[in-house]
Order: sequence, then structure tokens, then C-alpha cells
Amino acid sequence: MSRCQICASPLQSLIDFGPQPVCNRYLAAPDRNEFHHPLILAQCASDGLLQLARPWPSDEVRPRLEWISYKEPERHLDDLCERIAALPGVGSDTLIAGLSYKDEPVLTRLERSGFSKTWNVRLDELGILEPGSGMESIQNVLSLELAGKLRDHREAPGVIVVRHLLEHSNSVARTLEFLKAWARPGGIFILEVPDSEQTFRDLDFGTVWEEHVCYFTECTMGRAFHPYETSLLEVIRYPYTLEDCLIAIVANRPPQTALSPVNGALEKELVLGAGFKKGWQPLGIRCREALDSIRQNGGSTVIFGAGHRAATFINLLGLEKLITCVIDDDPRKAGLHLPGCQLPIVPSARLHAERPALCLLAASPDSEKVIMEKNKDYTNNGGRFASIYPRSPIAWAQLRA
Repeated sequence: MSRCQICASPLQSLIDFGPQPVCNRYLAAPDRNEFHHPLILAQCASDGLLQLARPWPSDEVRPRLEWISYKEPERHLDDLCERIAALPGVGSDTLIAGLSYKDEPVLTRLERSGFSKTWNVRLDELGILEPGSGMESIQNVLSLELAGKLRDHREAPGVIVVRHLLEHSNSVARTLEFLKAWARPGGIFILEVPDSEQTFRDLDFGTVWEEHVCYFTECTMGRAFHPYETSLLEVIRYPYTLEDCLIAIVANRPPQTALSPVNGALEKELVLGAGFKKGWQPLGIRCREALDSIRQNGGSTVIFGAGHRAATFINLLGLEKLITCVIDDDPRKAGLHLPGCQLPIVPSARLHAERPALCLLAASPDSEKVIMEKNKDYTNNGGRFASIYPRSPIAWAQLRA
């Protein structure tokens, strides 16, 4: 029986999406033997956390292409660094550590502001040697033994920055126990995750993928640390177009008060999960009917942006037979096929040559204006852009029905 990442209560299955591919494993050619693993979204009835019932093997999730990495939003980091600098007991000689390339922008800013002791732990210091390793590999090696080795290598950190690792963790308990053992008593953890509340409310199915095990909201993030004898000091929200960032500032000391229930909070989380479950099949039907109507009228549909959100949007909504290709101008993706649907990835010249009736945008919402500006000839000749992101100003109408 699958159990909750926070409280270990039994999970309730919400949606079984069936066997799904690894979204970062681009194919050189269509392959009937492509690796798949069950993708099952579940929810804890005790604390409301949305999560995968069966986390994927970390070695399967590890990218096979070394150039694959993920860029996280950084507009909020100046403010975050000011908050870190103002924390009680944190001074210019405090050792501030990070665990991945995603933490480097914070450490660099702190160095520029006068902090003299920073340490972004290298992959080889974690014992990770496989090319292409990322968050999936880091979370997999965290242990009390590793924490002891890092403490022996240098002093215990006073602050540990952990950006976008917790949601990747196959075991939140193991990650938090590692951080507790590595940091000095009373030390501070800066834990950043994407906020999933709005994306789930908007039925943004592109947000569910194999690399994210947990889907935190401000409520569930705020209740994640008490069971592990750590004290939540603050949860900060930073708004973004696609999904907000949540920052939990947590002290490495037992909580001084019991975790008090928030009136109506659990019910709100359960409603969020139930709404996502209820909306899945009707949304898929609306999308398939709209694309089939385009095809029946002699038109075609393409999708722009060959990332994991495009893959999950197509695969989870069953659109693979109604989209002709995936457009992406990254030369490293040219000639490859998107996982799951196995659609070919082609350059944007195809957009102008074939003039599909609809081009769905699956690149970052912040890049949508740039893409449309560069491809005015397409729209001037009757083509239409629409976004797969419900929060975008040009969201596809089917997503808002």
C-alpha cells in the first residue's frame, strides 16, 4: 500500500494515467519498446498532499542526454537573499551550502553581498558520477551516512539552500532527515518548491509528470515539516505566470508548539484533488473533439515546444493522433521524437511551409510573445496560436470551458 510522503497515512488513488514514458528520454526513431512506468496521482486524506502513488526509479528518470537541464525562475532571488541575510544568527561568516546547480544563483548573490563562506556541493562529493545526473540522482543518494561525511569534510552549515529538490524526492522523510543531520543544530533550511494549487485548479495536466513526486500547495507545504521535528518559521509566495514559487524557511530544531488544525484547510485540499480528477476526462474529450474538427475541415494542428509539458499535455489527454508534429528550434532536438506520442521534432520552418490551422504553444509562457512576433507570417496567412497554459492570456479556449 502506498503511503503519504508527509504523514505515512494510506493514499487514495485519484487518477491512473496508465503506463507513461520518461519525458526527457527523446527517441532517435519511433520505438515500440519505449520504457513506460505507471503514473498514478494520489492524495492523502489526512493532510491533503497530492503525490504520485508509485515514484519512478531514479535511474530510469535520469536524462540520457547530458545537455538536458531545467531552468527555474530567478526574479525573486534578490528578495530571498535579503531575507536570508536578515535571519537571526546568520552573519557574513556563516557557512551557507547548496546541493545542486539550482542553488548556485542564490549562493552567487550572497557572495556578492559579502558572505565569505559558501559551498555548493559537487555531484562527485555526493558520490554521483553518471553523466546527465540531476535532481532525481541527488535525492536518491541522500542519507545519514552522507550527511556525516559532508560534516566531516567541512563544518556543519548554518544555512542550507534547497531549490526544487523536495518535490523530486521519492522520500520526503529521507531528504529532511538528511538535512537535519547535515546542518548545525538551529540551522536554517531554505526550501523552494513550485506551488501546485493554481495549476491543479486550472486543470493544467501538463504539470503532472514523473519527475515531480509531490505537488505542494501553501497549506501542505506549511504542514510538511512538523512530523520531522523541525520548526517552520515562514512560507513565502512569489507570483509567476506559469506557477508561483513557495519558499519555506525552516529551523533545525523541534517545534515549540503543536501543529494546530487550520479551519477548512484539509477540505479545501481534498476539493482541489477531487476537481482535478473530475475534470480530466471531460477536458480530454473537449480537446480531442476540437482537434478532430480541425482535421475534418482539412486543417492540421502542431505544438510548439518539445519539453516535458508538451509531452505530458499530449500523452495524458490522448492527443497524439490529432497533432502532426512538434516544433522546436533547439538544434539538439532536431530529428528526435517526443517521448510517448513519438511525434517528430522539426524546426519552425515547418510552420511556414505547411501552415497548420492551429499551433499550440507549449514553450514557457514568458516566451509566447517572442514566438508569435518571430512568426507573424504564419498568423498573417491565417494561422492561429493558442497556449496550452490556462493562465496565459492566449490560452486555448478548450482549456477554459
